Amino acid sequence: MGNRKTGNPLLWQFFCGSMTLLILWLSLMPASSAPSGLGWDKLNHAGAIAVITLLAYLSLQSRRWAAGAAFLYGMFLGVLIELLQAALTTTRFAEWGDVAADLVGAACAWGVIRIYQRCAAPKP
Repeated sequence: MGNRKTGNPLLWQFFCGSMTLLILWLSLMPASSAPSGLGWDKLNHAGAIAVITLLAYLSLQSRRWAAGAAFLYGMFLGVLIELLQAALTTTRFAEWGDVAADLVGAACAWGVIRIYQRCAAPKP
């Protein structure tokens, strides 16, 4: 992930797009039909956004700004989900706590990315 490429970026872009659509679908389906996921709503948020942030990074890995862009993408998706839940559903509600959980997930993924970048960087 640092200066080395990890797989085909087009494949990672496909996975990132697919996961984005899955997360949106799960987030907007009626609450009574939604799977329980990890068992705690905030953990579901943090986990989903961490995964999408990592996939976004892998999609952009050859760019210098990939880690920051991936973090922003994860946060954008988290906020978008809350806005869409408020506007389009009657069984879901926008919550600041969910946005906070999304921030934790994106930050954890960003931290893992930065640690990996440092470890993968060529040594002088």
